[in-house]
Amino acid sequence: MRKVVTTLFLAATAGSLAVYLIWGEDSLLNFITGFFSAAVVLAASSLGYWQMVSGAETSTPHHDLPDLVEAIDDRYGLWEEESEAENPKEIGEIMAEEKRRLKKSRRGLKGFLKTAKPAISLYRIVAYLLLVAGVYALIRSDLFDPLLYLAGAGLAPLVVAGTLYFGER
Repeated sequence: MRKVVTTLFLAATAGSLAVYLIWGEDSLLNFITGFFSAAVVLAASSLGYWQMVSGAETSTPHHDLPDLVEAIDDRYGLWEEESEAENPKEIGEIMAEEKRRLKKSRRGLKGFLKTAKPAISLYRIVAYLLLVAGVYALIRSDLFDPLLYLAGAGLAPLVVAGTLYFGER
């Protein structure tokens, strides 16, 4: 973690210096705002993911949804232990039973909220609000340059990915 933060700091410093020397002060503000916003979003997402993974070892599923891997592998229930091969049904009965099963497996808002907890964490919401506020502030002050903002915002994930990829070797 320390290596990622150090590399991010060095990349921000080098990028900021290059942008300032080439394009000036307004461009530097765009680059730094984009870089900082993206770095905060990355940190919030990583923290939320880390908490989800570390808590998943001891917890049981908090929903009654079917296992997705099993549903994909055995889509039609061919490998179930309870086989109904000795009791053939009419095609209409089979279709009606399948419709009832599909209707029962639909997820409503309650099911969505139970499984979407990691995606709507407070860390991520605050990070994205910071990103939007940065863009809004640049637009309101007539300083927004989308290319330099995206260059800064794109550099942060590339630096983190490169550090993690090359740091493992």
